[in-house]
Amino acid sequence: MEHIGVIGGLAVDLEGRPHKKLIPADSNPGTVKVSWGGVGRNIAENLYRMGGNKVSFFSAVGTDVFGSDAAASLQELGLDVNGILALPACRTATYLSILDENGEMVLALSDMEVLERITPEHVEAFAPLLDRTSLIVLDANLSEETLACCGRVFSERRIFIDPVSVEKARRIRPVLPFCHALKPNLFEAEALTGISIQNEGDLEEAGGCLLDLGVKMVFISLGKNGVFYMDRLSRGRLPAPEITHPASVTGAGDAMSAAIADGIARDSDILRIAGNALRAANITLQSKEPVNPDLGTLWAR
Repeated sequence: MEHIGVIGGLAVDLEGRPHKKLIPADSNPGTVKVSWGGVGRNIAENLYRMGGNKVSFFSAVGTDVFGSDAAASLQELGLDVNGILALPACRTATYLSILDENGEMVLALSDMEVLERITPEHVEAFAPLLDRTSLIVLDANLSEETLACCGRVFSERRIFIDPVSVEKARRIRPVLPFCHALKPNLFEAEALTGISIQNEGDLEEAGGCLLDLGVKMVFISLGKNGVFYMDRLSRGRLPAPEITHPASVTGAGDAMSAAIADGIARDSDILRIAGNALRAANITLQSKEPVNPDLGTLWAR
């Protein structure tokens, strides 16, 4: 059994979807769904549901009504949540997404301030709990200072990073020399490299730039167009399976990250990891939940 440590976001997810074509600047009849989420949390739950992994999750919540329930939701699944901090006078992180009538995200707002209260001192305090991990997963909801601390503290371990967003991707630059694998989307890759990605050649240039910065494996998520993968020995692009009507796109990127982390922990080759990343995203797209509750059964097939 692989022991994987995940340090990152735990949030309340609010997802709105209109019944008909979305009309900007107007009140749209639709549905609003509430669930537990956060990039780090979703990755941790996916890893646990994939089977064969012991997952220790580290995050921070507020002392509001959501805080204790958020931690309990993971503990009930069987994850180690001893590293979840309850910080006074803070709001538990919240993520609000608005989808269009086809289930594609139009915009999102995130209140992740509590996660930036996780300090280097917190990391150093819980680091001994991760002494036997084979992999550390980070998401960029952490502050730049704390991310840099994680790079130093866990430099002897393989580190996988999810950049989270264009705005937060820049925070991970100091950690890239310690980074074994990275999964940006197209826009995050542009922000990290300064390269405008318009074609396959640009993808290779951006991937090469990230390798030159110290990353060992690069996976650039291309949405409907699949994933581009690259290391020093191979590169390529795999197309995404076609899904006509996804139940929801929320959580698909987190599932990809979990599959990549799972593959690294098992020493899989980069092509197999890329294929499994698309497979995990495809399974998630079939569910209205950010983590497909049937993942364990579907993943084992």
